[in-house]
Amino acid sequence: MSTIERLSIQGIRSFGANADDTQTIRFTSPITLILGENGCGKTTIIECLKYALTGECPPGSDRGKNFIHDPKIFSLSDALGQIKLEVRNIQGIRLSICRSMKVGMKRGKSSFETLDATLNYLDDGRTRGGDSISKRCVDVDQAMSQFMGVSKAIINNVLFCHQEDSNWPLDEPKKLKEKFDAIFGITEYNKALDRLIKMRKEETAALKIKEADLRFAEHLKQEMEEKSLSLQNYRQKALSIDDQCRKCDAEMKPVEERLQKIFNVEREVDQMENLRGNIKNPFAGSLEELDAEISSFHQRMSEQQIEKEQAEHKLNVLNKQSNDLVKRRNDADKRRVLLIEQSEKEKNCKLKRNEMIKALCEKLKITITVNLMKDSRNLIELLEGVHNALENQQSQIAKTINQHDEEDKGRQTIVDQLRVEITKLKESVATLKKQMQSYERELQQNDKKIFEVEKAAQQLKEITKQLKETEVAYESALAKFNQSKFKDKIQNDKDQIKEMEEQFRQVDERLTFLNSISKLTAEIGLKEKEMAKREQEVRRVKSKHSDNFGKVFNRDEHIEANFKRHLQTSYEKLKTQVKEYTNKMNELKLKEQTFELKRKSLKEDIQKGKKELEDGKEVIYEKCHDTPYEELLTKSKALLNSYQLELGAQKSAEALYKNKLKKNPNRIVLYAIRACQASKLSSDLTDEIQHLPQNIKKTEMLLKTEQKKYENLLHLKPILEKVTLLEKDLPGKEQKLKDIQRELTDLANESETFQMLLAEPTFTMDLASSMMGDMSLLDEALKDVIRLKAEINSLKTKLPEGSEEENQSIDDLQNEKTTLLDKLREMRKQLDLNEKHYERQMESLNKFIETKNNLAGKKIKLQEGVQSLPSLETRQKEIRELSKTTAKEIEENRSKIAPLNDKLMAAIKDKDKKLNLQQELETVDKDLSNFGQQIQQHSGKIGQVVEKLDKIKVELVTQETLERDLKDNRELILLGDKCKDLANDYKKLNEQLGRFDFGNMTKEKTELNEQRERVTIRKGELQGQRGEVNHQIKKLERELNEPKFRDSLLNYRRNYYEVALSRNLCDDLGQHRVALEWALVQFHTEKMQEINRLIREYWRMIYRGNDIDYIQIQTADDPESKKDASSANRRRNYNYRVVQSKNSSVIEMRGRCSAGQRVLASLIIRMALAETFSSNCGVLALDEPTTNLDRSNILSLCDALNRVVEERQAQSNFMLLIITHDEEFISTLGKIDCYNRVSRNDECKSIVRRVEVA
Repeated sequence: MSTIERLSIQGIRSFGANADDTQTIRFTSPITLILGENGCGKTTIIECLKYALTGECPPGSDRGKNFIHDPKIFSLSDALGQIKLEVRNIQGIRLSICRSMKVGMKRGKSSFETLDATLNYLDDGRTRGGDSISKRCVDVDQAMSQFMGVSKAIINNVLFCHQEDSNWPLDEPKKLKEKFDAIFGITEYNKALDRLIKMRKEETAALKIKEADLRFAEHLKQEMEEKSLSLQNYRQKALSIDDQCRKCDAEMKPVEERLQKIFNVEREVDQMENLRGNIKNPFAGSLEELDAEISSFHQRMSEQQIEKEQAEHKLNVLNKQSNDLVKRRNDADKRRVLLIEQSEKEKNCKLKRNEMIKALCEKLKITITVNLMKDSRNLIELLEGVHNALENQQSQIAKTINQHDEEDKGRQTIVDQLRVEITKLKESVATLKKQMQSYERELQQNDKKIFEVEKAAQQLKEITKQLKETEVAYESALAKFNQSKFKDKIQNDKDQIKEMEEQFRQVDERLTFLNSISKLTAEIGLKEKEMAKREQEVRRVKSKHSDNFGKVFNRDEHIEANFKRHLQTSYEKLKTQVKEYTNKMNELKLKEQTFELKRKSLKEDIQKGKKELEDGKEVIYEKCHDTPYEELLTKSKALLNSYQLELGAQKSAEALYKNKLKKNPNRIVLYAIRACQASKLSSDLTDEIQHLPQNIKKTEMLLKTEQKKYENLLHLKPILEKVTLLEKDLPGKEQKLKDIQRELTDLANESETFQMLLAEPTFTMDLASSMMGDMSLLDEALKDVIRLKAEINSLKTKLPEGSEEENQSIDDLQNEKTTLLDKLREMRKQLDLNEKHYERQMESLNKFIETKNNLAGKKIKLQEGVQSLPSLETRQKEIRELSKTTAKEIEENRSKIAPLNDKLMAAIKDKDKKLNLQQELETVDKDLSNFGQQIQQHSGKIGQVVEKLDKIKVELVTQETLERDLKDNRELILLGDKCKDLANDYKKLNEQLGRFDFGNMTKEKTELNEQRERVTIRKGELQGQRGEVNHQIKKLERELNEPKFRDSLLNYRRNYYEVALSRNLCDDLGQHRVALEWALVQFHTEKMQEINRLIREYWRMIYRGNDIDYIQIQTADDPESKKDASSANRRRNYNYRVVQSKNSSVIEMRGRCSAGQRVLASLIIRMALAETFSSNCGVLALDEPTTNLDRSNILSLCDALNRVVEERQAQSNFMLLIITHDEEFISTLGKIDCYNRVSRNDECKSIVRRVEVA
């Protein structure tokens, strides 16, 4: 089994945060005791173990903020905490876990932070160590639970339960259920069950939708098949119409070709006439002369083109030169303007220069006798004189500067000397002030010491008096207290207690032997009671279902056992019968649904046909009214033919008459009527030709109107055929609809008959299903009766043979044990009183000694202070004299500083005045040199500008303006090629027209037009039929291309497979849920039986009261889940409660027990849970287990723990960790070699010491 070995604590609660404050605890097997007073940090050890293993902060720690050592105690901004734990698992592998935490203070608020958690595998000789895993790589909490072999819930609630949560078994039902669910580890399984139930509900709901989708998909598939068949028929009809149209096109082709030839001849004639009218100036010469004229025309055109290009080139060159000259002239103008501006500026500069030279000459006392504006040479001579005068002045100024520098150095020396003297005086004054301050401080300190010494002289008398009184009291107490006598008495008491403990042990062994026998007898009695209870349960179930047995089972069958199996057999037979009836009903329902779909489809077809019939009749009436369709079509066709003939005749006459009239009116007349005069016929034809365009337009309009009417009638023909077909089909469909409705009525009657037949077996099957649970209980009760009989016989054989030799009863031994226990308690109490009295006396003597030593030390210090009083008074007088002398020196130095400051300021002003004159002279020299430079620069610029102006004037004089006239006169001569072509075409057309007979050609054209019209009419009828067929084809294709019809077959197959798969899935989920719940129920039942057996055993072993027979954990099904326990869509839930048995009555323990009973019950339940669930981890921590327990229950608890330790002592990894403040409880536990004492040091930090027991 896994166990814990060592724990290190640093910076947790009252444990110090420094490195030297780390406390280490080594845990020993089979028992580890931790003893300490309240508030010293015992429970913190449990909290650290729990936090190291699970990472959960203890309750009430404000999410860990109060778990770390408080940084405010030592005025720190943050505090660090660390817990190290070494554990060993069931394979013997050692692991160390280290968790580090931090609490920081920010803006007056504390925050908790987990810094790191690391796992380290240790090297113990068998396994290789050194591997380290951080929390960044693995879930440390889960890893520790797996390493220890127990779940997190068992660690928190059973093995290392916090003292505040130790009474959780008697908590409210909701919290108790959460704890037990976590301990049993069925929380995740419950989630899985809920998930299965939810999935099955969702899949069942989805199955209903999918079945409806399947029916709809089947209907769409049938409709798609019908539409596909109709589409195929229409396509065949369209192919037939296309063949007929192609035949019409083949007939039309030779007609169109002949008409095209006639049209080409007419067009060429018209074109020739148009060309003859376009030639305005015909050429009079021959063809050769015309060719020569055309060639000479081209030559002239090329020469003129060359001359034009040369003239344009020359013009471009001249324009470019002109633009360059204009640009240069503009640049010269800009330069001239700039030079004029510069000359004006130069004049102004010269005026300023002359004024400045005059002013400078006046200053230098130079006489000006020349005009500076007229002659620049006079200016140069004058500037040379100025330059000489300036050099004389500069030499004189240099001498003056040297003289002034020497005077300035002397003045600066005086200023520096005055500054040094003033600085010395100021430093002297500052030093004297510091001395004065130090004298004053020393005076204050000495005054204070003198006051304390005078006060100490009075205290010395009082302390001397107290010291004498303390010595007297100490001698008196030492005389009254006999230390050796008390020690002997305490040792005698301890010896008597050991003898009594030995007697108590012997009595306890005899009582244990009798208890072991009584346990068997009590167990036999319990088994007999339980057997009677189970027999009563058998009778109750049989009487409850006595009437139902005759309905479910055969009356000839006599059943004594295996009721559930026989009931299941009957249930299966009934289920088979119900299934047969159900299948027949489903077949009838399927037929009914099929007929219903056909009825709906046929009804929709009839309604659709009626609507189409009404619409078709309405369309026919709008077009034909009461006139028959064939009559209208014949009339329209006759009119159309007449209009076409008339239009053809008019167009042919118009073309013929126009051409002949233009070409030769007399010839046209001869063609028309030879007997009439040519002039009269020509005028009549001209009048008729003028009216022909209006007649043609009118005829074309009538033809178009009649053509449109005829085409509409042709398009109406398919509608008429459809109306005729609908009038034939609708009565048959209505009769078919009546037949289907009659079939539906017969199917409904037959379905009701099967439903009545199904009622009786269904009722019997439901009755058998309701009995199934009780039959299981009946079979289990019969099995329990047989099992209990065998167990009772087996227990009776286990009774020992020598049990009759014991002459005392259990009650006598129990009374004797109680008497010995009371004597032991009294003797221990008296021993405690003697030890406490001895300790008090020794503490009193030690206090007297400590007080005596303290008073002696104080007396020595006071005497030393009194002796130093004369020297302090002498020093005070010396300091006062020094202070007076220093103050006088400070005043003298201050009086000297003021005159020296006045002298210093006067010297500085004199020096500054001399320095200002020198600066003014230097400024004047700089101005003079600047003026000279500016004069030279302006003179140079003026010369350059004058030269540039002269050059520009020369260029302007020499420049001449260039001119040129460009003349472009081009004439384009008309091309002669076209004239030649026109002449040839004219000649050929005359020859062709001579061969044509226009009368026969017109007649042929009329016949061809009639033939074309007949073919066109026939083709129009076919196209009308084809249009209707195409409309139906497109309609059907559009409908079949809709997703519902296009994917109907695929959707039907997919929905069929999905329905089948969904049905199987619902069945599998239900079976899986039932199997998983059955396994959980079995696991829960077995574990609860084991836990309750241990709870009863521990309760009878530990509890010494007679008001409660036993306690146990009672489980009950949740009422909501019990209502529908057989359904696969509900999960079975359990509610838990702790009950107690009083006078064979079981009542709930919560709210009906004392504080001690509550503590003991919670402790026993935890021990039972630990023994049941922690087979892989042999550690159990008990924090203050004796809280609220009386002495007898404490002793019995000690006995039980001793027994548990003895039974588990063979297990090397078993460990019982007990934390208590009761030293008597530790002494009662038995032989203990050592224990750990937790206490606080002088800094109020918790420390752990290992104490060996002698």
